[in-house]
Amino acid sequence: MRSLRTSAITLAVGTALALPGAVLAQATAELPPAHDASGNPVDTYAVVNGEMVTPPAIPMGDPATIAAIFDEGVNNSHVMDILTHLAEDIGPRLTGSTNVETANEWALDQFKDWGLSNAHLMEWGTVAMRFDRGPSWGKAYQGRNEYEIKALTTLAWVPGTEGPVRAKAVRMPRTQEEFDAVADQLPGAWVVIPTDLSGRRGIRGVTGSVGARYSARAEVHNPPEPLVIPDDPILGPWDGTLAGRYATRLDITSSEDGSLGGTFTFGRRGGARDLEDVVVDGDTVTFVSDGFRGKVVYTLQTTDEGLAGTSAPQDDPEDTTEVAFTRPEIEEPGSSVLEQVMAANPVGFVSSSNDERVWTSAVSGWRELTKDKLAKELEVVISGPDYDYINSRLYDGGEVELEFDMANTLTEGPIPVYNTVAEIKGTEFPDEVIIVSAHLDSWNGPGSMGVTDNGTGSAVTLETARILAAVGAKPKRTIRFVLWTGEEQGLLGSRGYVDSLSDEEKAKIVCCFVDDGGTNTQGAITGIDSMRDYLAAATAPINGRIWDETDGKFLNVDVKIVDSMPRGGGSDHASFNAVGIPGFYWEEIGRAVYGYGWHTQYDRLDLAIPNYLRQSATNSAITAYNLACAPEQLSRQASEESESESDSDG
Repeated sequence: MRSLRTSAITLAVGTALALPGAVLAQATAELPPAHDASGNPVDTYAVVNGEMVTPPAIPMGDPATIAAIFDEGVNNSHVMDILTHLAEDIGPRLTGSTNVETANEWALDQFKDWGLSNAHLMEWGTVAMRFDRGPSWGKAYQGRNEYEIKALTTLAWVPGTEGPVRAKAVRMPRTQEEFDAVADQLPGAWVVIPTDLSGRRGIRGVTGSVGARYSARAEVHNPPEPLVIPDDPILGPWDGTLAGRYATRLDITSSEDGSLGGTFTFGRRGGARDLEDVVVDGDTVTFVSDGFRGKVVYTLQTTDEGLAGTSAPQDDPEDTTEVAFTRPEIEEPGSSVLEQVMAANPVGFVSSSNDERVWTSAVSGWRELTKDKLAKELEVVISGPDYDYINSRLYDGGEVELEFDMANTLTEGPIPVYNTVAEIKGTEFPDEVIIVSAHLDSWNGPGSMGVTDNGTGSAVTLETARILAAVGAKPKRTIRFVLWTGEEQGLLGSRGYVDSLSDEEKAKIVCCFVDDGGTNTQGAITGIDSMRDYLAAATAPINGRIWDETDGKFLNVDVKIVDSMPRGGGSDHASFNAVGIPGFYWEEIGRAVYGYGWHTQYDRLDLAIPNYLRQSATNSAITAYNLACAPEQLSRQASEESESESDSDG
């Protein structure tokens, strides 16, 4: 249990951060002076499309309360204490794991103890099996030399080793001739996979290749129905990839009455999705299928290799992605090299991440998996340098033994999964809601603490709630705080939340803010022209007031104006944009390199930048409070006046 530096109270499930003694904003409180980029004192200003402008004269929140929010967020910040507890005391938080449930409950206790109302866990679904990961390690041995493997992982939702397992390392055969040469060495061995063996044609990227190889092994244990390829250039089964990473199975069917349909299964998230509006016109087929973030339209043409074309969101046809499919290879059962290797009963497989970083992802169909459907052979992914150490010695003809202890625990469910929700009720328009949110879940590869994806956003969301409660803010509209889970597996928690809303409730959601960009500052926000004035006025109090010594600049917020709100996106804001509710993803700006820790063993507490997180939490609190006190709800569409002006210009 961790002692807080800021108060004599501890952080654990059932306890909370202490609020300061004075919880009401002082009437005499004032914001410190604003400064321009050169450090000169100036009047409060907004930043719009990179330019300093005078804030629109729109009445927003009470100035004394805004000043108190700023003072509390900057000078009495608890954001690092919150993040430290999430990272070190709870740890990485995979959806459905024990850790994420602990985090859900701990966050709920914080909200309650800070005095927020309607604090509860919202169940958005279940998973068939809980997956928890314990301490894991690996070593290589050659003669008397012992080498410690620096970085390693496995897919989530696969069995572990049940204790240390030491065995001879044997290179994976590619051909029948190579298999025959090593067949007697394979029983009880760790099989080292070549770096260019993906498991399925067209797959690129480490996590995609690992997932494809797992699926291939799972199919050996649980053979699917035999494939039948009809004498038709379009109908029947197809294998392909999305974004070069996610293995897909497309099956286009024709019923007796001639109507077309089929299913589409893709990626580690699994689940067959029905095809809609299937049309075949000569050598072209089009259809619609549910994607992770809404309806997706596919347009494919026959080629010498199979089918190829594009996919695009139904609401944004210009945002295309290239896709391609080929006929699946049909082999006699037991005839493939992989099946022969597996029949030899190796203890498992070892592959390379091709980098010093090791990325963690999940098996396909993880949400419906049961123990009897799992591939029994474990694949351990190790870092590129670790792999090179082992592979070079095997290549030189040396004998190498490998030892791994992968403490993976699977618990059969169903296991409920939750979002954590709480709010500060509005005083005048309680049914109108501003959502401040982040996803609480993370991947849980060995070494990771789930810090920048997305402990930082979760800590900012919690700290935003704490700040507003600490100063006794009285917003006119309700400010609701939500910590989503299931984001890493396809925005599941936020989609479940949006799906639970009635049309009337959706109309009352003013907007949803999402912090999911790592430890950098909340440096920009994107909206349409009719939102310009409200967003500029709401964010203005933060500008020119928080200085970063390392960057040598003030940490401002730029309001970027675009023609239309996006319908897609890679985080939970997309669930709201998909149904027309403004979803804002804070663009994070700063010196941190987000990709360094993303889904890897480096996603640890030392990546967090405290001053950036103080800015983010303070900005979140000020912006949400201001919009909650604005005269009207934030616009969802371009104004009629601007549309008319646009038409006249054209």
